[in-house]
Amino acid sequence: MIREAAPGDAGAVAGLINAINSLDGPGPDLPMTAQVVLRDLICDAPKALLRVAERDGRVVGFATAGLVYDAERCGWALMLLDLYVDPGSRRRGLARGLMAALAAEARRQGALCLWWGVDQGDDEATLFYRSIGARSEGLFSGELLEGAALARLADEGP
Repeated sequence: MIREAAPGDAGAVAGLINAINSLDGPGPDLPMTAQVVLRDLICDAPKALLRVAERDGRVVGFATAGLVYDAERCGWALMLLDLYVDPGSRRRGLARGLMAALAAEARRQGALCLWWGVDQGDDEATLFYRSIGARSEGLFSGELLEGAALARLADEGP
């Protein structure tokens, strides 16, 4: 079952976020906690969408997304930030269900597309995305500005 997250899901979601964050090695210095999930994603005015996949009464997957303006398309896009299903619960339609829920939300909010990036070499994810009708926009490299570099640049602002 795919649904909006509820406060009682915060611990399970935090665990899944920590799992996805540790896929490429040790996770961040500060692991995700239930309190942070409650504060940022399951609150009165979340700035991101959070949907969960439930199997046998347990939260086993999640997707987060946010509305962004896409100047190339001259309209709104829903950007998938994270999609994860516990390995023991994969190949049961849960990731597809999470993506369908996000597509429905994108349409409800008037977004022109659902957009996301894929880690280079993640062939399993790429095959899944092709199976739901996605196409590649070509090669691109993500860039990140954080910490001291973000602060330095922000200090140059208006």
